[in-house]
Amino acid sequence: MFRFVPLLLFSLAVCSPAAAQYLDDEYYPFAEREERRELLATDSTLFYRAIQSSADLYGELTDFNLPQVATKRRGLGWDAERISLSGLDLSYRHLSVLRLLGARETRHAGLVPAPGLPGGSGGVRLFDFPAGEPLQPFLASVRFTDRNYLVGAKAAASGDLGRGWTASLALDARTGRDLHVQGVFTNALTAALRVVHAWHSDHRLSLLCILPPSTRGTRLSSSEEAFSLTGDPLYNPAWGYQDGRVRNSRVRREFLPFLAARYERSLSAKTSLSLDLGAEAGLSRYSMLDWYDARTPMPDNYRYLPSYTGDLETERAWLASDPRYTQIDWDELIRRNRMRNGEAVYALDDRVERTTALCFHAAFTTMLDDALTLRYGLTLRYDRTRSYRQMRDLLGARYVTDIDRYLIDDDTYSNLLQNDLRHPDRKIREGDRFGYDYALLEREARILLQADYRSDRLRADFSAELGSAGISRRGYYEKELFPGALSFGTSRTLRLAPWRLKALVGWSFSARSYLEGILFAAADTPSAEMLFYQPLYNNRMIESPRCERTFAAELAWRHTGSRFDLRLAAYAAGIYDRQETRRYYDDLSALYCDMSVSGIGLLCCGIEAAAEIRLSYRWQLALAASAGDFSYIRDPEVTVLSDVDNTAVLTRATARMSGCHAGGTPQLAAVSEITYFGPRGWGFHLSAGYAGLRYVEPMPLRRTDRVTGQAGLTPEAFEAFTRQERLSDAFTLDASLFKSFYFDRSRLTVALILRNLSGASQTRYNGYESLRIRRISAGDTTLWMPHATRYTYAYPRSFYLTISYRF
Repeated sequence: MFRFVPLLLFSLAVCSPAAAQYLDDEYYPFAEREERRELLATDSTLFYRAIQSSADLYGELTDFNLPQVATKRRGLGWDAERISLSGLDLSYRHLSVLRLLGARETRHAGLVPAPGLPGGSGGVRLFDFPAGEPLQPFLASVRFTDRNYLVGAKAAASGDLGRGWTASLALDARTGRDLHVQGVFTNALTAALRVVHAWHSDHRLSLLCILPPSTRGTRLSSSEEAFSLTGDPLYNPAWGYQDGRVRNSRVRREFLPFLAARYERSLSAKTSLSLDLGAEAGLSRYSMLDWYDARTPMPDNYRYLPSYTGDLETERAWLASDPRYTQIDWDELIRRNRMRNGEAVYALDDRVERTTALCFHAAFTTMLDDALTLRYGLTLRYDRTRSYRQMRDLLGARYVTDIDRYLIDDDTYSNLLQNDLRHPDRKIREGDRFGYDYALLEREARILLQADYRSDRLRADFSAELGSAGISRRGYYEKELFPGALSFGTSRTLRLAPWRLKALVGWSFSARSYLEGILFAAADTPSAEMLFYQPLYNNRMIESPRCERTFAAELAWRHTGSRFDLRLAAYAAGIYDRQETRRYYDDLSALYCDMSVSGIGLLCCGIEAAAEIRLSYRWQLALAASAGDFSYIRDPEVTVLSDVDNTAVLTRATARMSGCHAGGTPQLAAVSEITYFGPRGWGFHLSAGYAGLRYVEPMPLRRTDRVTGQAGLTPEAFEAFTRQERLSDAFTLDASLFKSFYFDRSRLTVALILRNLSGASQTRYNGYESLRIRRISAGDTTLWMPHATRYTYAYPRSFYLTISYRF
């Protein structure tokens, strides 16, 4: 007899978790919370330990209620956010099905990750499947929305198979096109199966398989001029018409299956063992238009805009949103290809990444006594990413010759054209690899030791990790510019020694009040992509590669009461020796170049406050606010090499980054929300959010003396190159209405969410400075100005409608 796993509706994620309970018509919405407190109050030790497991209340309240703008928690990068299942690093793609399968989620805020997780220093979401929890009833839901897709459906089921076996199945599907942004669509299905076997009362084996195929049409950023001319803040330059149908040039296709196995057993009365093995392998493809000895087909290129052409006809076409000017003209690209006797000048190809990631985690837990627990173990990781270009569509042509098109007009190097010297002048057909083909390998081993001490009032944790990492590149093409071992075969292996130290001390002043302090220090390996000047076809590593160091501290106070919960946190973190590499066209030298930025330093500090207040029997109020300063505190060094011969264009130049702010994150944020639980299953929810002091992402190159000295000759030009643009403050107002119908042991729930009720459509989601510099000639005078900042805008009013049935 099957029973089924519950679904946590996305549409109810902005409502109180109590809304998902089985309750009478005249129910008390906070019953479960109060019942839990009453039970724990009979045992002070349990109560103290419960309050010491401090939840990330600020994160829970702000996940869906902040304005729809780029929000990096505490100023840290997206790569600092981690999702872990029993010590295995996961992708965000797996969040939905993990919740459907009944995984328990524990959140940790921004600067002090749990031990055993790779890289970064950002927030952590820990998932696990507690043993012995009862199976849940069947649930299926369908949802409709106007953003990213049209229709979605979820279902989950679990059952007892007998002989100690249980199984759980979850499905999450989405399909349809975005009703706001042309060219954006989603076709995705995530399926998950988990099987558990328990025997001899102390042995447990669990297997988890997740299959997440997806295809998504994306949108691109653009310049403010393009948005203004079209009058559309959601203008997307990535699509165009082909035979009268919309076609997107930027489509992401992914299939990255994930498999995890866990074995647990008791070795003695005080020691237990858990072994985890995780594997992820598959393909990720991202399509892009390419052109050979031809003008760019991207319609919002600065050369095609009226500010550059000075052409009244062009301006009128843009103002009229003529798709021949404002969008990709696929029919014209095909026509030009057919005039070239078989060889393409325009083509659509995929940037492909073939990923293999393996992780093994062995952990021992020894309870020395009721107060002291030791955890110790070993983590082994192996990541291999093979990257190459693959021809998707020749757009009416028959082939492309695999040569380096960037050297055609170069008198010195134009005889070194071969991308693959061992297969010269190869004719590329649809489905063939070309351009580049290489693999990045990362291997890491870490040992972990953690001691946890618990008494009635005191909590003290200390953890230490010491590791060894090796990073290398293997080239499968021998590029003629860099013959032999310079591009082909395995590069030297970079050896690094990552480590981490974390200390936590907490004290319960009472059964409702708890204070906690954390110190954290780490040296983590950077991404392999950032360690090579040009990994596409060059084995050369950057000078003086090193681990990225982080030093952080956090102080948090939590009060849990019968009428309200409150959490206050103050934090500070210094990040040093961050490294970045970029490939770009250098306008001052008229060369394609590879740039390395080293010694980046960032200081992130601030405060966060969050509170849940139970105003009355049916009303709940939630408040959250944060203020911080996320600024660069060092001037990094910039080295630029010519992409054709590795000669120095710029060596260890200082970039005036100190004082710039981290982009993509608000330094002021606030959320307020109120929820009403009415009789007979009715309820509604209102929330308002604010995000302020936002800045575009700064670029170091434009702040070097080379650029400001040569190009910033006038006060206006110097200001344009060195000033960091501030984005406008953002506001949002959301509302949701839900109704539950109860039928004995089953329940039907209907929920409607309206996002951005004000309908504001002029809020910039994010922005970043351009690396390019524009040359302006006026008579005998040449002026230089930076290219326009690239923006994306937030969505206007949108909706989610969800219908869910559970029995």
